[in-house]
Amino acid sequence: MASRFIDRKESDPSQKRSKSMHRTIKYTSKIFIAAAAGLFIQQSAKAQDTLKEATIDIITNYQPKLRDAAKLNLTASLPATDSSRSKMNYNIPALNLNFMYQPVPLKPLALGKDSLNALQNNFIKVGYGNLSTPLIQAGVGSGRNDQYNLGLFFNYTGSKGDIQYQDYSTMNILGSGTYFAEKFEVDGRVGFNRNRVNYYGYDHTLIDLKEEDVKQVFSEVFAKVGLRNRPADPKGFKINPNVEFIAFKDSYKRQENTFVANIPVSKEIFDDIHVKVSGVFDLSAYKMDGGETINNNVSSVRPAVEITKPSFYLRVGVNPTWTNKETYILPDITNDIHIAEKKLILSSGWVNYINKNNFRNLANMNPFIADYPNTILNTKVQEIYTGIKGTLGSHFNYNTKIGVINYKNMPLFVNDATDPKKFAIRNEASLKATQIHGEIGYIDEEKFQVRLGATYFDYGKQETELKPYGLVPLNANLNIQYTIAKKLQLKADLFAFGGNYYVIQPNDFNKTDGAFDMNLGASYDITKNFGLWFNANNLFNSKYQRWNGYQSYGVNVLGGLMIKF
Repeated sequence: MASRFIDRKESDPSQKRSKSMHRTIKYTSKIFIAAAAGLFIQQSAKAQDTLKEATIDIITNYQPKLRDAAKLNLTASLPATDSSRSKMNYNIPALNLNFMYQPVPLKPLALGKDSLNALQNNFIKVGYGNLSTPLIQAGVGSGRNDQYNLGLFFNYTGSKGDIQYQDYSTMNILGSGTYFAEKFEVDGRVGFNRNRVNYYGYDHTLIDLKEEDVKQVFSEVFAKVGLRNRPADPKGFKINPNVEFIAFKDSYKRQENTFVANIPVSKEIFDDIHVKVSGVFDLSAYKMDGGETINNNVSSVRPAVEITKPSFYLRVGVNPTWTNKETYILPDITNDIHIAEKKLILSSGWVNYINKNNFRNLANMNPFIADYPNTILNTKVQEIYTGIKGTLGSHFNYNTKIGVINYKNMPLFVNDATDPKKFAIRNEASLKATQIHGEIGYIDEEKFQVRLGATYFDYGKQETELKPYGLVPLNANLNIQYTIAKKLQLKADLFAFGGNYYVIQPNDFNKTDGAFDMNLGASYDITKNFGLWFNANNLFNSKYQRWNGYQSYGVNVLGGLMIKF
């Protein structure tokens, strides 16, 4: 009997070989058993009747199963951090290299020329204008030198106006120099100034005067010398003593000699903390021809401590001051706090100082003054202010301030009752003012610059006089400068100021008109050594009066040539 086995199981090819071998062994044993049984039956059948042959098909489905695998559950964890510091020991043997050859020194074939361009230390500027206005300026300098710098300057100009004797002229001569040593430097200057004015502020239809009656000439000779040490240690002592002598006189044989000595010393005791002390002695002696000498002296000692940080500045000082038998203790405190570094700075202060009212200073304020009184007093000034300042970007800067100012013994100028073309000096015992100041500027290197500024004084309480005579309450100006191709320079100045009070008669006063005007200027470099210049002043022809009775010139146009070498 034949036997056939059919396996219909579809398995994965990768497992077919192992499973097929297992089925072969299993079913081979069954076949052998079936075959033995068949032989047995076949032998028995031979003894009996012959049986009919038949085919037996054995069909089965094979479904193998795998046991569940044993899985290991692992939880990962980092080892503890080793905070110990390993100590490494290195042993580096010293190596000495002995070369058998000697290097040959380098010998350059040529050295490049490295030097600064030659400076144009000297210049001459000449010109002329419509108001018979000559202008002559000249300057001479020594140029670059490691040991010294020397310079000499000369200036002369003048004008003649439409009004009789409305003339003025000014001449200035200045020589200066500095000597540099290893540990110190010495600087000095000598000069001469001469200013001529005329007392033309009177009614020319009523009074006929000669030029000798109105002529006034102020002249002065001055000399100053100073010494500055150059410590090797930035934290060392710094000292800069200097002395100055001034001889000042006018056409009326009034003369004043002034001696000024200033001795400042500073030392950095800690980082960014400085201690500063200075002694100031300002001594003046005034004498009119045949009169007695009037002394006006101011002496003070000014100790202070300064703290300077990148975003903080503080100065605290107190100045004992002696002037004409008066003693003052003057606080001096200023502070800057950077709220936003360099962009927004809060600036505050409480400062006190003395304005010296000697003959020279008063004549510079008002050249038309009459006699210098022997009862003159110096002005004590106290300022308390706060404000903000800073920079915006890389081009804009601004500064604002509001404060209160108290003046004690303030000189006021009023027309003299006996000679109205001159101004008498009155003493205001106490004057208070509120000050508001603001300015903003734009700078684009040397190409373009703009600055707008204004200062306003609200003069309030005064004790002696009815009004603050001669004081200007408002000053405003706009300055513009533009440079094209480093050859053409253009500038414009727009200015305005308010009128001031003047006396008409006792207990009666009036006020001058304000002014608004403009100046223009230009200069052009034709070559490196030659250039042209042009100025136009008071273009709006505002004939204002800064001092009552003294009208300004009006339009003034002048131009000329400049030589540089």
